[in-house]
Amino acid sequence: MARQERPLDEGDSPLLRFAADLRALRRAAGMPTYRQLGALTHYSPATLSDAAGGRKLPTLDVTLSYVRACGGDEPSWERRWSSLAAQPTDRSSRVSQVHAFNAEATMLATVAKSGVVLWHIPDQRVVTVLPLLGPPLRALVFTSDDTHVIGVHADGVVTTWVI
Repeated sequence: MARQERPLDEGDSPLLRFAADLRALRRAAGMPTYRQLGALTHYSPATLSDAAGGRKLPTLDVTLSYVRACGGDEPSWERRWSSLAAQPTDRSSRVSQVHAFNAEATMLATVAKSGVVLWHIPDQRVVTVLPLLGPPLRALVFTSDDTHVIGVHADGVVTTWVI
């Protein structure tokens, strides 16, 4: 018999609601074990359990694999994930202090909990979330040809992402 899932932390944050809804989707699918979901998604049971754990945002790939395995609506979950991923890292501020626009002002890069979020301004949509590892960023810039975003971390290390 499978172990009981750890209860979600107290509160009503968007991340906790997201995790609770992933768990509800799994219940609606007949409560497959994480081992069974892992066989369908090719992710480990631990990764899938963490996705519904409410402590950190799972990657988009893990989220959509989980949703697909449970028979959920992938486009709807992708929109929810993008919205959650775009939330600022500093909960006391609605706008990240580190951001950059490309030369044509059609793209915006901001720092969020999940990484560097690239926005397409005319459509007001998230294009992608670039992984953010290491110390906080203190600056972001687009290259002149808009093929890369460059970030400077607080310790002076530079990260370059291909977009």
